[in-house]
Amino acid sequence: MIAYRIKQFYWAIESLFIKDDFKMLNMYLSNLELSLFMKITKAERQHSIRVCKAAIEYIRSNNIHDIDEYIMCKCALLHDIGKSKVKLNIIYKSIIIIINKITFGKFLKYNKNTRIINYYNHPKIGVELLKVIGQENQDIIDCVRYHHNVDMLKENKYIEIVYICDNCN
Repeated sequence: MIAYRIKQFYWAIESLFIKDDFKMLNMYLSNLELSLFMKITKAERQHSIRVCKAAIEYIRSNNIHDIDEYIMCKCALLHDIGKSKVKLNIIYKSIIIIINKITFGKFLKYNKNTRIINYYNHPKIGVELLKVIGQENQDIIDCVRYHHNVDMLKENKYIEIVYICDNCN
C-alpha cells in the first residue's frame, strides 16, 4: 500500500497532458462537462484520464459487450469532479490519507475541517455539479456518487469498472 501511495504521489507531481489526452476529453465530454473537468487540479485531471484509459483497456481485454464505451469514458473522466470544490495540494492530501488509514477512519470521523470534509464527500458534490449542468444519465450520476462504495459494485457494471480502475491509478 505504501509503494502504491508513493507511485500516486509521483504521478501527481509529474502529471502532464499530451495531445491524445485533449482528443479524449473533446471526444467524450460536452462543453459543460469539460468546463467542470478543467476545474479539478491538474493531478486529478491526469488521474481521471488514466482511469478512463484503464477502463477502456479493461472493457476490451475482458470482452465486456454490455457496456457503452462512450458512457464508460464519461463515468471515468467525471468520477472525481466533486474535488473541484476543494483544492488540496498533493502533500496535504497524502498526509490526510495516511493519517486516516493509520487511525482506521477515526481522523475523518472527528475532523471538522471543511476542506477535508469536502474532499471525502466529493462524490456527493460531484453529483450536485452534474445536476447543475443538466446531466441526466443515471449510470454517470450513479458512478460519480458510488465509485467509492463497495456495496454498490455489483449493482452497476460502470461503478465496478471505475472502482477497479480508480484503485489502480
